[in-house]
Amino acid sequence: MKVNIAIDQGDTWAKVGIFAGGKLVEVRHYEELQPADIEEISRDHEVARAIYSTVRVVDEAVTEAVRRVAERVVELSHLTPMPLVIDYATPATLGHDRIAAAVGAVSYYAGSNCLVVDAGTAVTLDVVTAGGHFVGGRISPGVRMRLEALHRYTSRLPLVEAYGDTPIVGYDTATAIRSGVVRGVASEIESCCHRLRGTLGDGLRVILTGGDARLLADVVEGCEVMVDDNILMKGLNRILQYNEDI
Repeated sequence: MKVNIAIDQGDTWAKVGIFAGGKLVEVRHYEELQPADIEEISRDHEVARAIYSTVRVVDEAVTEAVRRVAERVVELSHLTPMPLVIDYATPATLGHDRIAAAVGAVSYYAGSNCLVVDAGTAVTLDVVTAGGHFVGGRISPGVRMRLEALHRYTSRLPLVEAYGDTPIVGYDTATAIRSGVVRGVASEIESCCHRLRGTLGDGLRVILTGGDARLLADVVEGCEVMVDDNILMKGLNRILQYNEDI
C-alpha cells in the first residue's frame, strides 16, 4: 500500500509520520533528519505524497530527497491551501507547527472550540474556534528553557530535572524550582482556559501535545485536558489530503 509521509522539523527534534489509508501507522524520531533517513523510509514504504514543515531554515538536501521519493510534495507555508481560516494579523510569521496543530484540532475535534497547547522548546497556546478559525495565541519559554535559564542566569541555583516531585510549595531548592517552573506553566494553561470559557463557553477542549505534554497534564487543575501526541502529524496529513482534493 502506498503511504503519505508528514515531516515535522522542530527546534529540537524531527518527526516523520507515516500514514496508510488515512491512519497514522508509524512515527519516527530523529535528532537531525538526513536525506539518508528519507531514503530509508522509501525503501520500507512506497511513498505517494509527502508534506514538509519546518520551524527552522529549510533543509534543501532533505527536501530534495523528499522530492525524489514522493510522487507529490507540499512544502507548508501560510499560503498553502488548508481547511482553516487564519485570522492572525501576521500569518507569514506564524509557526508552521502552530498551523499544523490547529488544523489537527479542527479536523479531529470538529465542532469544538479548542485551546491547543504545544509544550516543547517553547510553549504555545493557540485558540481555534468551532467554526474553523485560528484566532491567535500565546508564546512563552518551555519547561526546560525556564529551568536552564534559572541555572544559567543565577550564580547558585542548580539545574533541576523537569520530572520529579512537584509539590504546591517546594520543601527544598530543587522542588521549589521545579514547582515554580512546571506549575507556573500549568497555571498559564489554567488561566487561559478560565478566561476563554468566559468568551467561548464551557465546551472548550484543551489539547496538550509536545514533549512535555504528559508532564503538564499531571499538574494542570481546574480544566479537563487531553493529551494527543500526534495532533500536529494528523494536521499535516489533513493539509496534504486537502491539497489533493482541490
